[in-house]
Amino acid sequence: MNDRLDQLLEKYWEGASSLSEEEEMKALLEQVPGYEQEKAFFLEVAAIKKLKSTISANPDFREMLPPEKRGFVRSWMKIAATVILLAGFGFMIQQYQVQQEKEAQAQAYFEVMEAFSLIQQHLHKGERQLEVMDDLKYLNAPHQMFNLNDLQND
Repeated sequence: MNDRLDQLLEKYWEGASSLSEEEEMKALLEQVPGYEQEKAFFLEVAAIKKLKSTISANPDFREMLPPEKRGFVRSWMKIAATVILLAGFGFMIQQYQVQQEKEAQAQAYFEVMEAFSLIQQHLHKGERQLEVMDDLKYLNAPHQMFNLNDLQND
C-alpha cells in the first residue's frame, strides 16, 4: 500500500495523475500512518476549495471572517483611510502655502520695483532743480549774483 501511495504521490507532483488516481491517493493517505506533510497539504487544499466555494456563494467576504477578525479588519481599514486622508490634506496644505509664498514674493517684487521707479522719478526731478545751481558755479562772489555793486553805486 505504501508503494502504491508513493507512486501516486510521485505522479501527482509531476502533474500526470488523473482525477481517479488523486481520489485513490487521498483515500490511501487517510488509511496509511505517516505522510504528515502530504496530509496537511491536502487538508489545506480542501479548506481553500471550501473557502472559494463560500466566497463565490457569498460575495461579502467580511461576513465569513470571525467577529473578532471583522472588527480588526474594519478598524485597520479605518486607520489606513484616516492616514491616507491626513497625508492628502497635509500635501494640499503644503502646496497651498508654497503657492501663497510665491504670490507674496511676486507682490513684494512688484512693490520694490514700484518704489525704485518713484525714487528714479524724484531723482530726475531733483537733478533738474540742481541745474539752476550749475549756473551759479561760474560766479565769483555772491555780490555778482545779486548785483550788489550796482546797488551801492546808485
